Amino acid sequence: MMERMEQPMNQTLLSRFAALLAALVLCCGCAVAQSAPFAPIYEVPGAPQLTDDGFVPDDSQEAYYLLFDNEAGEWAYIDHEMFIHIKRFNGVVERDRTLIWYETEVKVKPGVKFVTQHANPEAIGRRFMWAQDLATQLNSILAISDDFYGFRVYAKRKPGVIIQNGQILADDSLKQPHWSLPTYDLIAYFSDGSMKTYLAGSIGAQELLAQGATDTWCFGPVLLSEGQIGQQVLDKQFEYINPRMTLGMIEPNHYFIMTVEGRHRNSDGVGLIWVAEQMRDHGCTEALNLDGGNSIKLVFMGQILNSQRHYNEKNDRTVTSLITLGTFPLDTLDLGDK
Repeated sequence: MMERMEQPMNQTLLSRFAALLAALVLCCGCAVAQSAPFAPIYEVPGAPQLTDDGFVPDDSQEAYYLLFDNEAGEWAYIDHEMFIHIKRFNGVVERDRTLIWYETEVKVKPGVKFVTQHANPEAIGRRFMWAQDLATQLNSILAISDDFYGFRVYAKRKPGVIIQNGQILADDSLKQPHWSLPTYDLIAYFSDGSMKTYLAGSIGAQELLAQGATDTWCFGPVLLSEGQIGQQVLDKQFEYINPRMTLGMIEPNHYFIMTVEGRHRNSDGVGLIWVAEQMRDHGCTEALNLDGGNSIKLVFMGQILNSQRHYNEKNDRTVTSLITLGTFPLDTLDLGDK
């Protein structure tokens, strides 16, 4: 009896050992994948040796690296917890449209986040400022135009689902997406650094807060959800050419922003299919269209990088708020004529 059981028992032990070994190999493979060094979309000219996470090492003699080159159309700021790289592009895109656009890659350590800042926090929407003046006042490293929320408050329009810094500011949206802008779709930022897009009417502020959302931006339409282009975009509802601003997530704590100039002789503007495809092709899985038109602003170290003022000052617009990232004592910088 004992001899007849020995072979099955050995086979069972061998099977268990093989399964354990396979699990260990799989776990090791996952660990290797998760610890792969950060590879930026574009190489940053002159950047120092960075950590595997993409930051300046803690023991570096320099606290940060700064690149500011208006002529080449390239800007960067990298420190111990933040990686920001902006590149300007010129080209002819779909339907022979001449276009100027900017691609901004952002990577941060957990806990470092985008923050919506208002020109008048005590009375949101009641003060308008030039974007570069507001960004300088806030000492923002990076600032972009946002979701039109402050203006909706000012104009007494439906506000949407708005959470900022863990506080619900508004929870009054449409029951389904609009077929004009804004559609009231939103992108939510969560405490783990992830972002997720939602169609208008599909979720409320309380539910988002319960799931760990700390901030939302409500405009739309959804450009990408789980890597798929939004249906309203595919239906070509927003293919008219315009300046565009987008915000998307590649993975938690790793983001991508596109800023597209338009309405002037050097840049026509573009529809949303091209923008959505660009966001997807750069690795984004979630992305939202933000407020566009002449309101789009991309400000780096207090200086505006895109501006319709270069072409038609009358069409430039002030803002009531900005999405900002990081702070720096801007009065200590001497960028000269760079």
